[in-house]
Amino acid sequence: MIARSALNDLDAALAASQGQDVLPAPELSALQQAALFGASQILPLRQPGADLIAEGQVFSDCEGCPEMVVVQPGYFLLGSPAFEEDRYLHVFSRPPIRRQLKFANREGPRRLVHIARPLAFSRYEVTFDQWQQAQDDPDWQAITGRPPYMPALGEDYRGDQPALQLDWQDAQALAAYLSAKTGQTYRLPTDAEWEYAARAGTVTRYPWGNEIGQNNAACIGCWDAFGDTRISAVGQFPANGFGLHDMNGNGYEWVEDCFEPYHDAVKESAAPHVPDENCEFRTIRGGGALDIAPSARSAFRVGPHYYNRDEGFAIRLVREMASPAN
Repeated sequence: MIARSALNDLDAALAASQGQDVLPAPELSALQQAALFGASQILPLRQPGADLIAEGQVFSDCEGCPEMVVVQPGYFLLGSPAFEEDRYLHVFSRPPIRRQLKFANREGPRRLVHIARPLAFSRYEVTFDQWQQAQDDPDWQAITGRPPYMPALGEDYRGDQPALQLDWQDAQALAAYLSAKTGQTYRLPTDAEWEYAARAGTVTRYPWGNEIGQNNAACIGCWDAFGDTRISAVGQFPANGFGLHDMNGNGYEWVEDCFEPYHDAVKESAAPHVPDENCEFRTIRGGGALDIAPSARSAFRVGPHYYNRDEGFAIRLVREMASPAN
């Protein structure tokens, strides 16, 4: 099978590049590229280099800064195969159906993506305590150009729960703030980077398998504490293969990209899709504690207004690794 030979060649390239600073672009023949693209639309296949996935180094750039985990470079198949269970649930659950048809392929077409360099991802979603610390800093407004803002999450909301009711601009402001404070480059992950980190070498609906199970993530009916705190404290569920917690469930996480109801079929890089810096709709990922399990699938993506401070919207940042981790 030509698609299988393509995956084997990618495995070999990944193995040969271990320890290098930059992962070379994939070198597949035109026939291999076409076969892998076609087969991946229908079959789950497997992720290239899945056996090489490992938890990364954990570090923090400052007191109160998010803990970061280094995620290794790699190749991966972005999106879901056409017949993945619940892939089209949103089409039929939000009438009228004819208005939802344009979103039917929001998880496709599936494509190969090249993550060229290591990146550090927030180990957890940004917590309420971390957000409050940034808002209490007298330098916040001077750095970000935005007045301090504290979401109204209730008196019983704990500092170790994710900061919610945050929009895309809030996420950008926090990235700018941390960059200024640490001298490092913090930013939102791109759509492709986020899914690479969430999947951690898997092709199943969730990183742990095709069924949501119980106590793997925070979503409606997914964990024993639902109906009590509803939003879980960060890090309460097992980490994925990279050592990241709560990528699936708990809070929807903003990414850099403008939202389009499909993936670019020919794009190989993990660069963000931003045809217009002022696009009205930005992408969120990962599902949330206040949503159903299918929304926590690794491939699921949706595009609210960039200024939407919904109850379930959270932040996870990446830090570029141009300089060594502290």
